[in-house]
Amino acid sequence: MNQIDRRTFLIASGALALAACSSDGSTGSTDSTASPKPAGGSPASITTSDDGFSLAARFNSEVITPGTPRLPFSLANKQALLSDGPDVLYGEIRDAAGTIVIPSISANKRQVTEALSYWDFRPTLDTVGIYYLIVDGGTPDGGAFQINDPSTVTIPFVGQSLPAFDTPTTADPRGVDPICTRLEGGPCPFHSMSLTDALATGKPVAYLIGTPAHCQFGTCAPGLEFLITASKRLGEALVVVHAEVYTDDSVVTAAPAVDAYNLTFEPVLFLADTSGKVVQRLDAAWDQSELDEELDRLVS
Repeated sequence: MNQIDRRTFLIASGALALAACSSDGSTGSTDSTASPKPAGGSPASITTSDDGFSLAARFNSEVITPGTPRLPFSLANKQALLSDGPDVLYGEIRDAAGTIVIPSISANKRQVTEALSYWDFRPTLDTVGIYYLIVDGGTPDGGAFQINDPSTVTIPFVGQSLPAFDTPTTADPRGVDPICTRLEGGPCPFHSMSLTDALATGKPVAYLIGTPAHCQFGTCAPGLEFLITASKRLGEALVVVHAEVYTDDSVVTAAPAVDAYNLTFEPVLFLADTSGKVVQRLDAAWDQSELDEELDRLVS
């Protein structure tokens, strides 16, 4: 069993770390879920400033693969993450050479809590490499991210089969105590069935790995509550499983679920279809609206 320091585990990937806020060929499409740019908007209208806000990646760039990845960013100034921002964020994507590969892209604001908002960009990028998201009102160098060779990514990603795993259950906690650190209302209802059994049902599966009580950046607890709300709405159309990150409240030893998927960040929510194939992975932060959109597509 891995012996890991809590802070090292949560920050090792750089996901959600404020350090990610600092500034430092493929084809693409715009994010169809965001509002269109107002009349007159064009790539040439992108305005940046050295004093503009920075982009803070809410994801681990080392696990992003070609396709249409989900790239949630928050806004920050030189001191801290910002809790708010425009309803729609507009921008463009450039490659490492500075060539514009996606001239226009946008994302709607999502609100996890009053203090935490993000914008989930969905570019289509098929070429491995370093890219930069440049947005209106931001710094000129924007936010960097990387598209990785799938052979180097060790956690399950979209298009792969979700590996079965005997997650802790109420009947068999498998050495994890508590099996759920939900902050209020007692353990969540997602521990009656292991992931192995959930995948055998032939139903769509949502598999959450996260620790509400010990999540350093405050996204696990609301993420779990959003999932509980969605599960009540969808009923038997969806099977949901939750696994904790640590074996106990000392937050020293990684739980088996973490080791099984080689995770270096949390929370992460895997969405698998009726065949067990991963159709979406929500990393680090999501709100109720985005989760509902993804789950509705999953069970439709």
